Amino acid sequence: MGEQFEKFQMKNTFLNRVSAERKVLRVVNKSLPRALQLTGLSSAAIVLWRGKIGFDRTHSIYPVLVNLAEGCQRLSDRSNETFLPLENQDAEAIERELKNLECEIGKLSERLAGA
Repeated sequence: MGEQFEKFQMKNTFLNRVSAERKVLRVVNKSLPRALQLTGLSSAAIVLWRGKIGFDRTHSIYPVLVNLAEGCQRLSDRSNETFLPLENQDAEAIERELKNLECEIGKLSERLAGA
């Protein structure tokens, strides 16, 4: 099942977008108290979360989150939906951004723990 799921995840679909967004939210929220968790990847949700966490648009997490949010959106962009596999470079870019996000969230978590 795992292999089939991986192949399914590589298609441009709404369900794939939801799966990818959940993965991003898990990375962000696993180290944060419930009151500081990110609730979604819309620009409004990210702006609200920035305010809760206390960082501005220049903080290193912001561009990573925006890139991931845009990548997730492309996963279900019906104007280009083909149900064909994503380009390997697109999948690799999302994975790289997730690793960057994990690193940045680790730093944020340490900062919040020290505050």
